[in-house]
Amino acid sequence: MIKGPSLWIRARQEAGLSALLAIQVAIMFVLAPFSATGGLQPVVIELARFALAAVAVLTVARSRPIIVLLAVTFLASLILSIRFNTGGAGTAINLVRLFLITAFDVVVAAAVARVAFAPGRVTVHRIMGGVILYLSVGLIFAEAYRAAALTLTPSFSGLPASGRSTLSALLYFSLSTLTTTGFGDITPLHPFIRSLANLEAVIGQLFPATLLARLVTLHSTTQEP
Repeated sequence: MIKGPSLWIRARQEAGLSALLAIQVAIMFVLAPFSATGGLQPVVIELARFALAAVAVLTVARSRPIIVLLAVTFLASLILSIRFNTGGAGTAINLVRLFLITAFDVVVAAAVARVAFAPGRVTVHRIMGGVILYLSVGLIFAEAYRAAALTLTPSFSGLPASGRSTLSALLYFSLSTLTTTGFGDITPLHPFIRSLANLEAVIGQLFPATLLARLVTLHSTTQEP
């Protein structure tokens, strides 16, 4: 009686990981750059974030505190994003908005990690969860770079002047740093931002090895003798 529902819940959570990955990839690699070209309204990205929040709440979130944090951080960041996009927000409100968006991404990553690295058989969905976590690192650092660009001078060279392009440009910089690609067209100037970029590069090197080690360990411990 207990195993049936628990297996169904686990299957639902793991399937939710694949859905979350699809939405996250769409936001990072399609919607953000398309918005930077001016061909996409910011509301579309907010709708995608709503879909991300809904899938996280309905599938991977397993505790009430996580669900509450997801709802609060998303709704608060949505309200501030609407105000920011209508031109009625200053730097302070924009920083609070970026903080709430980052907090939302961190809570989503925490919920995903609990499912992806839970004891049990390693499935394709759980590997997708590991990919979500890796991409989440790039997304969270991109938000940190956006906040740094608002508060630190000088911040970056090669950063587009248009505010609409900032997310796409710093997401590009973040992923280039995470993967240690380093194209060099956008470079950090402030010592704090350089240190932040170094930290992301170190995480980018250590995370895949740690992820693979954890998944292999989980897989080996669930194999029948």
